[in-house]
Amino acid sequence: MKKIIFCLFGIITTLNSCKETNKLNQTENILKNRIESYIKECNKNGVSGSVLVAQKEKVLFSGGFGLSNRNENLQITEETIFTTGSITKQFTATAILRLQEEGKLSVEDSISKFLVNVPIDKKDITIYQLLTHTSGIKANLENAGDFYPIEKEEFLRKIFHSSLNFPPGSEHRYSNIGYSILAIIIEEITQLDYEEYLQQELFSKAKMKNTGYLLPKWDETKMAHAYKCQENRATHLEKWKSTSNLVSYHLKGNGGILSTPSDLYKWYIALKKNIIIGEKSFEDLVYPHVLVRKNGKYRYGYGWVISKSDRNTKKIAHNGFNGVFYAELIRLPEEKHTVIIYMTNQVRYDTKIIGKELEKLIFDKNYTPIVPKMNSTKYFSGEEPNERMKIINRFVSILLKKDPKQTSSTIDTFIKENIPNTEKHKHFKNYFIEMQKEFTDYKLVHTLEYEDLTYDILLKSKKGVIEELTPCFDFKFNEKNQITAFGW
Repeated sequence: MKKIIFCLFGIITTLNSCKETNKLNQTENILKNRIESYIKECNKNGVSGSVLVAQKEKVLFSGGFGLSNRNENLQITEETIFTTGSITKQFTATAILRLQEEGKLSVEDSISKFLVNVPIDKKDITIYQLLTHTSGIKANLENAGDFYPIEKEEFLRKIFHSSLNFPPGSEHRYSNIGYSILAIIIEEITQLDYEEYLQQELFSKAKMKNTGYLLPKWDETKMAHAYKCQENRATHLEKWKSTSNLVSYHLKGNGGILSTPSDLYKWYIALKKNIIIGEKSFEDLVYPHVLVRKNGKYRYGYGWVISKSDRNTKKIAHNGFNGVFYAELIRLPEEKHTVIIYMTNQVRYDTKIIGKELEKLIFDKNYTPIVPKMNSTKYFSGEEPNERMKIINRFVSILLKKDPKQTSSTIDTFIKENIPNTEKHKHFKNYFIEMQKEFTDYKLVHTLEYEDLTYDILLKSKKGVIEELTPCFDFKFNEKNQITAFGW
């Protein structure tokens, strides 16, 4: 009798377990279908990119959409390679913590322990301050793009001769240069090139075969080309090959590492399982060390931003953006260890929100995510089919005038008439001044009008050369034909 009861109990337990499994599978399938439906809508509206979503170490969705190379009509797939942008910073931070575990440095060490000829105002800057963007070192050097070649010694000399934004340790301000200094410190300690060290000690241990700058044996047909103002801005690999075939110190350590969503997911797993660094180091990596802004809701770890989600759960994330590519890695450890990875090769206002829209979709079954509208109408110089185009053409005519003294009052009038948010007036004026300095002797080529009342404006020099930062700036309007956002 006892055996019969035991058997019945076992059968009931198994049936209940099967029911729970079926219920779980059904929930996962519903979620997967919602994600796929959203991605299809994005694709239909002209967005291109790649997405990976996982929960509890199970990939629910992984796939690409749109074109990686329009000239060759190559589709984006799971294997398409994008730039990670500033997600690179967490690779640098992890390498620093690994060296700390080996006793080769401490985050409390000053940079003068590893670098020579550090001036007095910078000699006490610590590795910790570089990791948390509290060193006071400026964000970037002037007149230096990501692909501008520069020797290590010249790079450091320029940094050491530049002024600090604030006394070290007194506040937080994002600094790409700070992470490039960390890359140099890694090279000084290991006597290896920064990328060589990452490949040997980080990427190989995480089994990441499609991540790096120049060392992987890249299949160039899998490289995503960047598109801005609908023009091909090439791949990072092409840019490196066209200069010195080296990674510039303006970029090394702070951005530009190439990867795929699936490789970034391997990176997440390796960190979570303490394959690369130990548990204590991992806790330091994602600890909310400093406030990003006073009274703000974001804190900075080491190469990660820590905040609260809309559901008041812990959110650990970082993005990367260089004007043409965008990447985002979101971790939600308190919600089924959810991971969202999104990468795109064409950036506009709404294309940067897809990762966050996926997060909302995942945790709110009633939420309808925003679909970016990338399909556009092209207008050439002088065409004014609506009031918005009249405003844009007026702005461009002011911008391209030669005498800044004559345009100062004109741009002030333009700002007052067309930008309702007075808090943005000063920022817009500074934006205008910088553009006017940068784009002397340029001319308007065309303007792209999108369905969401946003515009891309393309300028070219007299030579007509597509450069790294060929001017392509944008405006966003409201329904009253007022400018609500701008940038380039």
